[in-house]
Amino acid sequence: MSLYLSKKVMRNDSLRRAFNTLAVKTFGLSFEDWYQKGYWSEFNTPYTIFDGDRAVANVSVNQLKILCQGKVYNGIQLGTVMTDEAYRNQGLSRHIMEQVKEDWEKRYDFIFLFANESVLDFYPKFGFERKEQYQFETKAVPSPGLCRKLNMDSLHDRQMLAHYYKKTNPFSEIQVIDNYGLLMFYCCSFMKDWVYYSPEYDAVVIAEQDHNSLRCYDVYCDKRDERNDLPGLLSSMAKAGTKRIELEFTPYDVGCFDRSLRGGDADSLFVLSEGRETILDGGKHLFPSISHT
Repeated sequence: MSLYLSKKVMRNDSLRRAFNTLAVKTFGLSFEDWYQKGYWSEFNTPYTIFDGDRAVANVSVNQLKILCQGKVYNGIQLGTVMTDEAYRNQGLSRHIMEQVKEDWEKRYDFIFLFANESVLDFYPKFGFERKEQYQFETKAVPSPGLCRKLNMDSLHDRQMLAHYYKKTNPFSEIQVIDNYGLLMFYCCSFMKDWVYYSPEYDAVVIAEQDHNSLRCYDVYCDKRDERNDLPGLLSSMAKAGTKRIELEFTPYDVGCFDRSLRGGDADSLFVLSEGRETILDGGKHLFPSISHT
């Protein structure tokens, strides 16, 4: 085997093609459309091991600005962790993780990732600690108002989304900012039909209507006030028969929502802080699902 590690996948057509081949094989998705539309930026750096011209293992480094209670923190989120089946149990992921820690650990406030149940014992070997997450729900009182689904194939509507994204989410305690490219990874793929504009609240909302529940991933609008409340906004979007409103972020006003421990091991949060307290420690939070990488 002629194995080597590359950190220059994005700008190299052949390396990126091999990277996408492994991503499709592992996750059933390609990053090529995201790249071609100009949304893949230098904030996302794959650390990819190649065997010749074949990508065989990867961990991607995502640089994020995280706004929490008025203060901006610099975080690194690791994602797109994958190893070709034929190359597993050879220490390739360990090699990448050690390189990532060497490159980034002292440059950022903290490093974190989300892991599935198959690798829960792997990340603690590198000093990562598992953190609890919570979910937030409330009873829906549907009062359907006017809202328009934005067309993510329309340049005008994408520009509208970009304009409102800059307003940030005034209802979220923890949010990723200045990373429109990451948002468009979702909104140009499987969330493209979940983007709405409410003229009544002058807000863009990313939400999924699922049977009798409305699941909200993010909201972009001006600062919250007595005329601009989150339950009212989401109730205006809920279809008749909706029973529950579920949030995929931590609300500032938790008093309006029922809070409970988020169960299961399918998407567990791990944080590497080397003894430093971070915004992901303590408290009863949910890191925004739309900012997972």
